Amino acid sequence: MRGFRFLNGGIIRILIIVSAGMLGSCTSTRFVPDGQSLLEKNTLRIKGSGVQASQLEPIIKQQPNTRLLFMPISLYVYNWGGVFKKIGEPPVIFNESEAFRSSQQMQLFLFNMGYFSADVKNEVIPKSKRGNKVEVIYNIQLNEPFTIYQFELNNPSSVIDSMFANSIQIPSLRPGMRLDFNELDRERDRIAQDFRNQGFFDFTKDLITYDIDTIHAPPRQAILRMNILPKATRDGDSIRFVDVYPFKIHEVNIHLIPRRSELRTAPRKIDHRGYTIYMYQEDLYHPRVFTDVIDFQPGSYYSEYKVRESFRHINNLRLFTGTEIQFRPLDPSSDLLIAEIRHVPESRQGLSLSTEGSISSGQRGISGSVSWLNRNTFGKGEIFSISLTGLLEVQLSQGQTGGFNTLEIGTEAAISFPRFLLPFNTEGLLPKRMEPRSRLSTGIIRQQRFQFDRVVYRAGLNYQWRETAQKSHQIDLLELNYIRLFKIDPDFEQSAILLFGFRDNFIAASRYSYTYTTQKPSFQPKAFFIKGMIELAGTGILPLVDQLFNLPTDENDVSKLLGVAYAQYVKLEADLRRYYYFDRNHSLAFRLFAGYTRPYGNSFDSAYAFQAPFEKRYFIGGANDLRAFRAFSIGPGTASATLPINTAPIKLLTSLEYRFTVYKAFKSAVFLDAGNIFYENLPIRGTGKMVKDFYPEQILTPENFVQSIALGTGVGFRYDFDFFIIRLDIGIPLHNPAFEPGNRWISPTTIKYWVFQPGLGFPF
Repeated sequence: MRGFRFLNGGIIRILIIVSAGMLGSCTSTRFVPDGQSLLEKNTLRIKGSGVQASQLEPIIKQQPNTRLLFMPISLYVYNWGGVFKKIGEPPVIFNESEAFRSSQQMQLFLFNMGYFSADVKNEVIPKSKRGNKVEVIYNIQLNEPFTIYQFELNNPSSVIDSMFANSIQIPSLRPGMRLDFNELDRERDRIAQDFRNQGFFDFTKDLITYDIDTIHAPPRQAILRMNILPKATRDGDSIRFVDVYPFKIHEVNIHLIPRRSELRTAPRKIDHRGYTIYMYQEDLYHPRVFTDVIDFQPGSYYSEYKVRESFRHINNLRLFTGTEIQFRPLDPSSDLLIAEIRHVPESRQGLSLSTEGSISSGQRGISGSVSWLNRNTFGKGEIFSISLTGLLEVQLSQGQTGGFNTLEIGTEAAISFPRFLLPFNTEGLLPKRMEPRSRLSTGIIRQQRFQFDRVVYRAGLNYQWRETAQKSHQIDLLELNYIRLFKIDPDFEQSAILLFGFRDNFIAASRYSYTYTTQKPSFQPKAFFIKGMIELAGTGILPLVDQLFNLPTDENDVSKLLGVAYAQYVKLEADLRRYYYFDRNHSLAFRLFAGYTRPYGNSFDSAYAFQAPFEKRYFIGGANDLRAFRAFSIGPGTASATLPINTAPIKLLTSLEYRFTVYKAFKSAVFLDAGNIFYENLPIRGTGKMVKDFYPEQILTPENFVQSIALGTGVGFRYDFDFFIIRLDIGIPLHNPAFEPGNRWISPTTIKYWVFQPGLGFPF
């Protein structure tokens, strides 16, 4: 009977979708004028190899109405009339001249790709008896393209010959390559930029030209010659041509321009590490604030790359409202440059407010923060900030029909340094491109939830630096967490899974993180992201203090510092992501995450072997995770997940998401997520048994791995505001390991199990 109900319900849903599609098709031409036709489809028929339809489709001037689930939903909405016309999309009326122009543009595009004899013709095919719907077919005959028979570099300058031999990448144009004009132009851009990065300050791609000789080459081949031309210079009233040459930087002058014009009097001149700085009396900046972030210096060759990097470093200081960098020759015939850098300082103090609403994972709430900051606190570019944050939520917990209030309020004081905070002078310690930074912070958070009431005291010191554009590092030298528990719900406290995590706790941890990414703001076919982390707690000084002072212990032989147990654990994480960009509107994203926390020593719990603190364990589910399940609602393993909060020391997660554009800023995605959290089978001290002997369903083993994996799919809807994305994902569970065996597979049409997950930005 259950299978019959599922089949019957599925047929009904299919009939509804088909009926909606038929109704839409009947009205799709409602606003198409008599004698004209709706453009229903464009088809490209390409004869030959080397060109994909996706390369030519953007050239077509007229595109059919956008479709969702193979139907022009936006057109159907428009055809409802009235206010829906502003929401929907008007019908695309076929224009024969636009189709002809598209054919010409495609032929020109193919010509530039080396298909000199390509031919493009279009034909119009009626798609309805009335002729008010048409399909345009573009028949494309590529024919054989022209290729490079021989490549030559024509350069009369010995200086440039030397640069090509030692510093600049040899042109990538080779015999046998297709004679693609677009590739030739990209090569001009690349070489011109390489020259500017090697000192040729005024070198432009206009100094690079090509000669193409098809007469002295075999059929459909060409001899390609690249020419490096001399540059034009003014000599009195006449123009003469000279070979290009590299420039060296002679002086770097840094000007700090006061915000108030009445203060712009005679500046003070300061010489520091080869730089000349002009400051006004009221400005109390240490010279290294300016020199630490400038990648070029007197005596070095000009580099456009180093100028761009200097701009980025300066902006990251957050000390100036505007910066201008200009270069000028020492004199018209000189190969020396003078750099003029002008800064306008930001106001010394600032105040910011922010609020945010949340509707996710059974939570409804609002949060806000207010921050005050002081720039250049100690004169070396430091930024001191004090922030106050608050959170008020109404949460829907498992087993409850109503809601309960959650209150969090906290404050943090932090100071950021644009250098490493060390007990000795660090100027010149690392290359400037690495942007070394430090942050010292302390704070307190009060958390009042349905299950517990506690306060968390925090302090930390971390260091960050950027090895290259792709590689970055962070060391949290010391992170302290002192947790005091005031109240806990008795049922919550008796949960063996949560015992150690919700006791009074002291965590002294150190952490190292490494990030490698090839993601760029511009379009690229592929991108890669990986982040690895290792964290150690309770090592080093704490065990030494324990041995020296013989700290008191409890009945489980757990040592306590100032009346609170200190935690010991090792934590490892790896986050791997791969992105495939088919074009600007279609991409595929893949993620694999693995996390492992191994408690030991003082992190002991008699009821459940060794336990890491709650903050250091994992949960699964939620808007950026396993989206078909609410946060904390799954795991560990095949456990029934009857607790309101479920955590474990091991987490495995993988996600696959196909992203595409629906219409302009409206985006969508189809995704598949899988994963779960687990416990490790550790020995329980004093019993001679393992955790598996008491909780076999929660342990990660090869035998139960497959049946323990939660699986979900879904569809996402996004709106792109350019600077951020609003997202709503509809998660549809397919396999729930918390259900009884035999009932774990779920029909995707069972709407009662669907989960709505709003969020900001991409999930990964």
